[in-house]
Amino acid sequence: MKVAVLTAVLLAASCARSSDFAVRPEPLGPAPAPAPVTFRALHVADFGDDTRHQAAVAAAMAATSSALPVDLVLHAGDNLYECGPDPVLPGAEKCAFGPDQNLVAAGYAPPHDPGFEKLFERPLAGVLRRDGKPVPVLLTLGNHDVAAMGTCASGGEARVIARRRACLEVAHRSARWSMPGRHWVEDRGPVRFIGVDSNLLKRDYGDFSFDGEVSFVAEAARPCTERLCFIVAHHPSFSAGEHRSDATPEYLDRVKRIEAAAGPIAGWLSGHEHQLEHLRAPSGYDVLISGSGSRPRPDERFKAVSAPGARLLFASTRPGFAILEVGEGGTWSYRFVDESGRNIQCCTATARGPCRPVICPP
Repeated sequence: MKVAVLTAVLLAASCARSSDFAVRPEPLGPAPAPAPVTFRALHVADFGDDTRHQAAVAAAMAATSSALPVDLVLHAGDNLYECGPDPVLPGAEKCAFGPDQNLVAAGYAPPHDPGFEKLFERPLAGVLRRDGKPVPVLLTLGNHDVAAMGTCASGGEARVIARRRACLEVAHRSARWSMPGRHWVEDRGPVRFIGVDSNLLKRDYGDFSFDGEVSFVAEAARPCTERLCFIVAHHPSFSAGEHRSDATPEYLDRVKRIEAAAGPIAGWLSGHEHQLEHLRAPSGYDVLISGSGSRPRPDERFKAVSAPGARLLFASTRPGFAILEVGEGGTWSYRFVDESGRNIQCCTATARGPCRPVICPP
């Protein structure tokens, strides 16, 4: 544990270019009393690049898993920078989705792509369970994972390349990579996570339909009237970073359709913005952005929120990740942790929330 923490601190020192700018518009409540935790997940996104920033965040995550039991890592997209998996490896062209447009057709084995190990899996080698085995990592697709324009064109039709890259990520399997489908449901104790392909919030692509995504969410969210549910998506529903420009009328209309299909969710766990943010959606759920995994944006100053009615509760440019903890009776808490292992912002919620900012416990 001491070695891991020291490594995290030393690596943090090498990330001197990252600023320490933070905003906290919401007053902090008192630190909560310690409570039993039944499930714990690490939440990070935009991690898939071989940078010093990534190494510092990975070391801090490893130190956390040494100190606390960790059940799952949720990685909300941009898994392999710059362009996703290599679509021209021999055999990649045979990757195909089945009739549901979600699962890879039975019997397909993807070619070996060293990018998975180099950019994503190897840096997480120290994130371990108490039995010494890797903590499972559950992923969603990000925009860089299906990039098919400009330098990511790979000489093929954009529609075909984007679809193939999505297929190759779903097909890949390892101890540190699990993507059950383009969208998926994962039940862990009292919690249901609903992973969605949020690239469709901006526009349809690769012959995938946003209408299909809405139908999936409506079915997946049926139990959410009785249990704690979180959307896991690369793109946030609302944000205060540079991608707030994504929030066109069409984008916001698609967000509303997902919200209506999902019903009473507790939160929306995402990335895309390369910093740490906590917002409250107009309808009351928490938007938790943990996108400071490998590529910092030290100049971001969070000057506006992407849509009327959404409120910014916290934002920081520090490298880091987050910890989601669920307790008895559906209570839950969430905290942002920087690259040195320090808690920099915490919130707690009873059942469905909201998650109210509090003083972080020592």
